[in-house]
Amino acid sequence: MSHLISNIEIELKDYLENMITIRQGKTGPNHKYSCFEQLVLEQGQIMLAKKLPKTLKRGLAKYCYSNCQQLAFEDSNLTYVEGYAIHTDVGFPLAHAWLLDADGCAIDPTWDIPGFYFGIPLSMVWVQSFLEERDRPDNLSILDGNYLEGFSLLIDGLPSGALAQVMRGI
Repeated sequence: MSHLISNIEIELKDYLENMITIRQGKTGPNHKYSCFEQLVLEQGQIMLAKKLPKTLKRGLAKYCYSNCQQLAFEDSNLTYVEGYAIHTDVGFPLAHAWLLDADGCAIDPTWDIPGFYFGIPLSMVWVQSFLEERDRPDNLSILDGNYLEGFSLLIDGLPSGALAQVMRGI
């Protein structure tokens, strides 16, 4: 299994590095990151997955950000994560959100089959503050929706307090 994880981690990192290369030089000179893939590559980590516990409700397909934000706000033992994941039926990285449980394992209330995950665990205090300032009811992605804040996360990076302190599930 660890060999499979290593190959998938390499595949995810290669994808992120290729996207960084494609987008290099397309942002302003004052940007810390050229794209969100660079932010995820530098701040993210690989996460082992396990099945969604029966105590958690499966969310709507294609609403990963909303599904995960709602559950993380309801349960302080869950951590909201954004990054890139590979669904076993798709086979290539997708921008996605999921949760970390108290043991640091990825759990996915959106996909019926756990995938492979590489992302940034975010502090729920910071997520709540960020979304309140955004003042939109649709629970967009923190990263991909950051155009609403003028790409502040690409310009400055994640602010102090944005990263969650979690156990590593590997």
